[in-house]
Amino acid sequence: MIFDETLPIRRFCPVAPGAPVSDEQSVVVELHPFKSEVCVLAKGVRLVVGDRVIVRDEEGEDIGRVVAVVEADDGKGIVLRKATEQDVAGLEELSEKTTRVLELFRRQAREFDLPMKVVDAHWRWDRKKICFYFVTEQRLDFRALHKVISSALNIRVAIKQVGIRDHARIAGGIGPCGREICCRRFMTEMKPIGLRMARVQNLFVEPAKISGLCGKLLCCLSFEEDDYRRGLAEMPRPGTRVETARGSGCVVSIEVLSRRVKVKYDDTAEQTVSLDELRRSRKEDGSGRTRSTDGARRAQDGEVRGPQRPTKGNRKNNGR
Repeated sequence: MIFDETLPIRRFCPVAPGAPVSDEQSVVVELHPFKSEVCVLAKGVRLVVGDRVIVRDEEGEDIGRVVAVVEADDGKGIVLRKATEQDVAGLEELSEKTTRVLELFRRQAREFDLPMKVVDAHWRWDRKKICFYFVTEQRLDFRALHKVISSALNIRVAIKQVGIRDHARIAGGIGPCGREICCRRFMTEMKPIGLRMARVQNLFVEPAKISGLCGKLLCCLSFEEDDYRRGLAEMPRPGTRVETARGSGCVVSIEVLSRRVKVKYDDTAEQTVSLDELRRSRKEDGSGRTRSTDGARRAQDGEVRGPQRPTKGNRKNNGR
């Protein structure tokens, strides 16, 4: 049994349904939205991506769907055969039974006064084990709950904690953009999202304004990060002296995606010009590089523009 263990969610890039699987390849079988396994094929099994299959691993037999193909021979399980219509009908019956057991689990969790949100359960195909998934912000001791549920069901029981982002992926909802949340609609891999991604895109706002339904930073912050980094490598830094067709000026701001630069001239006039129209100044700084080139290299290295917090060494040098 598993106590208070945060479940690592493993995701794989999907393959278009109908793609054939060769004998030398292994497959990724999704047994549950929170559980996927790499499996090898039994001799003589012919599959395509999207097929429902019966697999056997160290815990017994289960049913799942082939979602990807991988080049690996160290799978945790083996695909025994394709699922039949009777197998699928039995899965629907098992789903109804799982719903009733979930109500029992939630009721017992309330009786033990455990601050957990029970989100789903996975009852294995052979009926020998069931796993309950929950979300919480606290560390819980649910040994007593585990004992009660195991006695009531008379099978192996596991209780696992999942992340709030993975729960949102299952529950679904409408994001601040007005569309269905990305993790529910099409995402297959939950990448870590940091404030650094927002700063690279010049989104200097409160974290609450760029957070999703799960309370974490929006997954879409990662969608354009690579484009911004490539664009920043070509853009001059704010404060750089540049030459345009109108004359010499200083870069005030940049628009990475539209590749436009706002320039303030020595006569205080301002103009927005495209990057292609911009002739960068060749005036060198003390390092021997042009200022614009130095800025591009800093952008490629992932340095974020704007004021930075002083490091420990800087504070010491400043006498703080």
